[in-house]
Amino acid sequence: MTAPYLGFQGTYINQGDESAARARLSGLYPLSPRVQFGGSLDLITGDNIFSDSRGQGLNINELYVSAAPFAELPNLRLVAGQLDLTSYFDRNSFAKDGATHFFNSVFQTNPALSATGISSRPGVLVNWTVTDNIEAKAAVFSSSRSLGDFSLDGFAGEIGFRYGNGIIRGTYATARDAGSRDSFQELFQVDRGDGRTGPLRADREEAYGVNAEYFFPDLKMGIFGRYGRYENQALNLGGNTYSFGISFLDLFLKDDRLGLAYGRGLSNEQLRREFKDSLPDVLELFYDVRIFPNLRLGVTLQERNGFSELYGGFRVKTEFDITPKGR
Repeated sequence: MTAPYLGFQGTYINQGDESAARARLSGLYPLSPRVQFGGSLDLITGDNIFSDSRGQGLNINELYVSAAPFAELPNLRLVAGQLDLTSYFDRNSFAKDGATHFFNSVFQTNPALSATGISSRPGVLVNWTVTDNIEAKAAVFSSSRSLGDFSLDGFAGEIGFRYGNGIIRGTYATARDAGSRDSFQELFQVDRGDGRTGPLRADREEAYGVNAEYFFPDLKMGIFGRYGRYENQALNLGGNTYSFGISFLDLFLKDDRLGLAYGRGLSNEQLRREFKDSLPDVLELFYDVRIFPNLRLGVTLQERNGFSELYGGFRVKTEFDITPKGR
């Protein structure tokens, strides 16, 4: 049976003119060998830098019950409650966690999926490891984070294939905008005919994502690539995003990371040229190292918007296991 766990993580990130701090308390408590309770609580200040933590102030990021209901299918789990869908969909070993990997959100959760409800949402999820090489996931969730607007009107599904040291994942998601107003940048300049621009609460959104990674153990090097497509079905307009990069582990010091990646944020190329907007791309180089057992320091250098702007930044992260010890 999984041991109980209570942990604290504190993260501060600065990149250019953006900064944010997050304190996260995470816990896991087994109720039986096949049922466990878990959750995480975030306290956030600053800009929306973390793709898995939106908003300000105190937020319940996760609060769920997980169960393996069928003894003959131990690798099939049901999860229900407030779910951090970024923990289940579009995972990547080298470009996912803004507190560990690349700083820029383009290299965290696929921006097309983030714009379509893949975030912290109330819902129900099925996670099935079919074989050692195939994993399938499906979730129904509320498009709105607010319980006052709760409705299981969103869906996400993913299938992943592992071959040796490589993994490829395909993800689909659909949901209402529900007031999040996440979309490609040019949509906020499109006149809907009544003076309003951008997505509306009732707009149905749809996204596809492909995510691949490969690890070379002898070199301690990983490569990754992503592609995403987003559609606002109410306006029949969409945008694309992609990224790719390389990451090294234990390069100069034990447990350090060095990464280099290029990516483009969610954008409609035709509208971008029409509106003469800047290219929403980023080239990032980052280095992250453990300074003390519970403290890591990272630095980043980023070229953005068609290599016209240069940004630097840093990250501090601390983690502690604060699980009460039994007598």
